[in-house]
Amino acid sequence: MKTLLTLALAGTTALTVGSAVQAQQLFSTWLEPNHVITREAHVQWAKDLAEASNGEINFEVIVGGALIPAQSTMQGVADGLAQSGFHTATYTPSDLPVSNAVADMGFITPDPFIMAFAWSDFMMNEPVGFNDWRDNGVLFGGGYAVPEYNFICREPVTTLEDMKGLRVRMPGGGWARFGQEIGVVGVNVPSNEIYTAFERGSVDCTASDTSHLTGGATLMEVAGGVTTLAMSPFYAGVTWAYNPDFWADLTPEQRRTVFDVSAESLARLQVAYAREASEAREQAAAKGIAIIEPDASLQEAYDKWVADGVGDMAGIAASTHGIEDPEALFASFQGYVDKWSDLLSGLEQPYTAEALTALLQKNLYGPIDVNTWGLE
Repeated sequence: MKTLLTLALAGTTALTVGSAVQAQQLFSTWLEPNHVITREAHVQWAKDLAEASNGEINFEVIVGGALIPAQSTMQGVADGLAQSGFHTATYTPSDLPVSNAVADMGFITPDPFIMAFAWSDFMMNEPVGFNDWRDNGVLFGGGYAVPEYNFICREPVTTLEDMKGLRVRMPGGGWARFGQEIGVVGVNVPSNEIYTAFERGSVDCTASDTSHLTGGATLMEVAGGVTTLAMSPFYAGVTWAYNPDFWADLTPEQRRTVFDVSAESLARLQVAYAREASEAREQAAAKGIAIIEPDASLQEAYDKWVADGVGDMAGIAASTHGIEDPEALFASFQGYVDKWSDLLSGLEQPYTAEALTALLQKNLYGPIDVNTWGLE
C-alpha cells in the first residue's frame, strides 16, 4: 500500500488573501506524489505561485487523497475543505453531464496538446462548459490531457484477430465501447492495480498512455508489447478547481498572477507528459519490449468505429447525460478544437514550454477579465 504523503510547500500558517479574510490554503489531489501532474502542475505550480505572489498565495499540496477522496474532490473544494483541487469528471458523471458528453471527442482528434488547450478554453469561456462546473460550486481554472492511449500488453498484439477475447483494462467511456466493438473482454481495474493484474495474468492488456511503462502503473517489468494504435487521450478533468469564495477574496492582481502561473504550468505539464511517454517507449524498445504498429485490420476497425459516430457518442450524450442537442454541443466544442489546431499549427515541433506558455497567455488566460470572471 502506498504511503499517503503531505507536501507542505508553505507551512500551515493562515494567510491573508485579497480582502484580508484569513484562510488556510489547501490543494487536494488523489494522485501519487511522483505523478507527472502532481510534480509539474501541482507542486511546482504552488511553489511558482508562492514566489510570484511574494508569498501572498501559498498552497499546501496534499496528495494521495489524504485530505479528500478522489470522487469527492469537487464537492470538498465547493464546501471549502480545500481552496483548490484536482478532479476527474468521469468520476462524477451525473454531476458533470456536459463534461462527460464531450469527453470522447478526442477519438476524433487524438492530439493531447490540442485537446488539453481546447478543453481548458471551452470550460473556462463557453457558458455551457463553465456552468457545468460552476453549478457544482467550483470554478474551472485549467485542464490537461494525457498522451494518446495505446494498448500496452503482456504479449505482442498486432492484428484485430489478436485482440479478440483478450482481457483488457479499459478506462470506461469510448475506450470501453471500442473494446466491445473489437471483441475484447473489458476488465475494470483501477490504475494503481494494473501492475498486479499483469503480474497475475488476470489482465492481458491495458489502454493507457506509455508514460505508465516507467511511472504511474510502472509496467515496464511486466509488459511484452506496445501496440501504437493512437486512441484518444484522456482529458476529462480539471487541474485546478477553485472554491469561489477563495477566488473572490483574491485581488484582481492576485487572480492575474494565478492565471499567469497556470499558463506556464499547463504548458510545462503537457511538454513533460509528451517527453515522458516518448522516453518510456524508447526505454521499452531498448529493453526488448516490442513496439508494434497496428496492422491494417486493427487500424481500419478503429477508423471505421470513429467515423461511424464513436460508438454512438451522440446517443449516449442524450440518453445517459441528458444533453438535449448533442450535435450542437459537439459543434460548439469542435470550434475550440479547430481554434487550437490552427494556433498550434503555427508552432515549430517539438513544442517548447516557453512557446506554449506564450500561446496560452495570448489566446486563453490573457483575454479573461479577472475583474469579473468567476465572480458572477
